[in-house]
Amino acid sequence: MKHSTPHQRSMAGLFVLLSIAVLFEGFDTKLASLVLPLLGGEFGVGAETVFSTLSVLNSGMILGVLVIPLADRWGRRPIFLISFAGYALFTLMTAFVSSVVFFAVVQFFSKMFLVSQLALAYVILSEESSPEVRGRMNGLMGAFASIGAALPAWFLAPLEATEAGWRGLFLLGSIPLLLLPLYFLRLRETRFFQEARSAPRQSMLEKTRRLLGPATRHRFIAVTLVWFIVNFWSSVAMFSFVYYVFNERSWDSADLQWVPLATVPFAFMGYGLAGLIMDSLGRKPALAGFLILGLAASIVCYQAESYWTIVGAWAVLQMLQGLWTIAATVTTELFDTEVRASANALAHNLLGRWGMVLGPLAVGLLSAPAGSTGNAVSILAGLNLLFLPVVFWMLPETRGTELGSHSADSSTGP
Repeated sequence: MKHSTPHQRSMAGLFVLLSIAVLFEGFDTKLASLVLPLLGGEFGVGAETVFSTLSVLNSGMILGVLVIPLADRWGRRPIFLISFAGYALFTLMTAFVSSVVFFAVVQFFSKMFLVSQLALAYVILSEESSPEVRGRMNGLMGAFASIGAALPAWFLAPLEATEAGWRGLFLLGSIPLLLLPLYFLRLRETRFFQEARSAPRQSMLEKTRRLLGPATRHRFIAVTLVWFIVNFWSSVAMFSFVYYVFNERSWDSADLQWVPLATVPFAFMGYGLAGLIMDSLGRKPALAGFLILGLAASIVCYQAESYWTIVGAWAVLQMLQGLWTIAATVTTELFDTEVRASANALAHNLLGRWGMVLGPLAVGLLSAPAGSTGNAVSILAGLNLLFLPVVFWMLPETRGTELGSHSADSSTGP
């Protein structure tokens, strides 16, 4: 019988730790959009205020630009641990809010730490994985986010029957606080960062100039545009669903309860499929294919009237969330070790995350002129097609890229 090597055991332990963290990231990320209809009823606000609130709290994701780059200076491990504890703490605080404003403020900071933890999870796993399996490793880890995202809807109906109500979801979302000692003891610094410790430390301004320099400017702009459309489409298609089915298809919590759990296998399969396509066909074909299917599934989901047609289309939309893993993998592979976290923070959080801020806002503003939330989502999802030229003509193909101090300089051109 063949025994596992120390490195394989170490990778298995790392994968488990990161997957648990990503699972709770998926759980907590889903909470705000899930409770939106309930917030509207409890605090007496309408659709425009509800979607505007979602845009405000999503803008907290942009502040990840203040946290993630610190991993290039102080290490992946300490900043990951701070982010892990930070989002759990603010999630716990959300359970005790007394107004929509307080809800938005607390969730604003929760989002900042959530996106920071997720970005660093991909950086850590990518730096520890070999090129030939990196896509599949990232895809499988990302699949745990889909499991986490499915759980809140399953818990909502039982919790509504208790005194805790929707606030109980945020209590469950703060469980990572109890797991923090385990992560402190078991999580280790990545070998790439340890090797890069001797490199001169650069300020954020110096890193920005480096990323916008002739060697990397083209790919930095391309990956920023990719992150924008991924954020925009995901926020439009995914965050509008509960509001849409409750208000335009007359669903209730009982109708919704089993849908996320029933679609978990599809979501898990979607992340795995994204990793498989990335490693076999390439990052660009995977990205383009997911964007095109995302448009089609959005239209079906938000135009259908049949319960089971909506559920089926929602299952496909869950599968297509593997798009996040593709974008994260490409971003990690495009830039070298000294600026890898900073590039992710600037391209994704500072710039690309505006897609997630503008997405719900666009849905809220377009719903009345378009006649419904469903029509607004269907129209806005069409932007996916406009970004295909970025994928095919601006984005470099990074399949097989060896990470290192100068991986960006050696990766394949557009």
